[in-house]
Amino acid sequence: MKRAWLLALGATLVASLAACGGKSANTGSSQPSPQNSSSPAAEASAQPQGEPVKLKLFTALPDRSAGMGKIEQSIIDAYMKEHPNVKIEVEALQDEAYKNKIKVYASTSSLPDIIQSWGQPSFIAPLIDNGLLEPLNPDDFKDYQFVSGSFDGFSKDGKLYGLPRNSDFFVLYYNKKIFADNGLTPPKTQSELLDVVKKLRAKNIQPVAINGMDGWSLPIWFEYVAQRASGDFNKMDEAMARKASFKDPVFLEAAKYMKSFADAKGFADGFLTADYGAARNLFGQEKAAMYMMGSWEVGLGTDPNFSESFRQNVSAMPYPASDDGKGTVQDVAAWYGGGYSVSAKSANKQAAIEFLKYFFKPENWAKQLWQSGNGFPAQKYDAFLTGKETEVQKQLTNIFSSMKSSSNTPVLDTSTPQFKDDIMKLHQKLLSGGLTPEQFVEQLDAAADKAAKSNGQ
Repeated sequence: MKRAWLLALGATLVASLAACGGKSANTGSSQPSPQNSSSPAAEASAQPQGEPVKLKLFTALPDRSAGMGKIEQSIIDAYMKEHPNVKIEVEALQDEAYKNKIKVYASTSSLPDIIQSWGQPSFIAPLIDNGLLEPLNPDDFKDYQFVSGSFDGFSKDGKLYGLPRNSDFFVLYYNKKIFADNGLTPPKTQSELLDVVKKLRAKNIQPVAINGMDGWSLPIWFEYVAQRASGDFNKMDEAMARKASFKDPVFLEAAKYMKSFADAKGFADGFLTADYGAARNLFGQEKAAMYMMGSWEVGLGTDPNFSESFRQNVSAMPYPASDDGKGTVQDVAAWYGGGYSVSAKSANKQAAIEFLKYFFKPENWAKQLWQSGNGFPAQKYDAFLTGKETEVQKQLTNIFSSMKSSSNTPVLDTSTPQFKDDIMKLHQKLLSGGLTPEQFVEQLDAAADKAAKSNGQ
């Protein structure tokens, strides 16, 4: 089993949630009271100090009016109010555009002072290896309640180069009303999932929304399907380490299932041209019955951009089990997601680090993220449970807390940037009919071999 620290966190949370629920009425969709979710800005007091400092923060949270982007901005605003000598300029782009621009900044050694980073080799390793990130002192954050092991992906050669922001895991969101109106129940196995999408298609309902154009969500799905075939997330790691082959029968079985799912039109029409926003809106506008995405979408149930009908009917389920019982709903694709790093070239490195110390005070990011219903922090947050968690929060907590094994870093992010590009394109080709399952595993194995040689394996 992988990542005991994730499992321990889940057990703690479900126990705390149950205890908290016993203290106060549980109203499902009700939100935390204002006193429980107040922003730091509401409590900040202006304290003139120091010489003028200007910091630039580059983030992949472009919506500053809702969700995690709003929380991030509220903490920035509060910090500037408390430190009037500090001005923080924000540049925000959606994930893929963000990652493309980071490459531009990196190529000219001109990273902004603080950047959003991912503790995954394909993203952070090139920045570390080129001396672009400033090492951080773990002792500065020893009392910040970061979950044990959460620094691993942001560390190299005994040094820490970033701080994790989120705990992430992949699920299926679904619209309870669409299911009920069509006599459907949440699928418990992959064959049941295939049956559900066929029934939805028969009624001209789009089954599963996904951002196939972005590419990254497809290999995460592959990890689930391959685990269901083998019963072990470690099989993927073994193939990447060249201790096993992607031509192994379990990976071919997974590729065949994925192809059959695509042939049944399990994903919404045009999914290979749908980016993140398009897929999210398709589901949020009740035009698709399901949405394959991460736990960071916990805020769907409170998103004011969507109708009250949708907010009342959005729900979440674990990815279905294998039919033979090898892979269960307790085997979850889970990892630590985005975080922040400081540029080694920044003229204000210490000021940037001081901001991160403020940002990650548990009463700032962890508390606000959880109590707003917008995600799962990488810090312990059981102290901030209110007993008024939304239904989606509870469902996701149950999925997380029931986990018995986890995937850790998504396979596309475990190697070189070229491998990441290769594996995403191979999935797009498989699902568009451009490759047979046999060709897919053959070419994936070749890509993994090339990446291993590039890494000196």
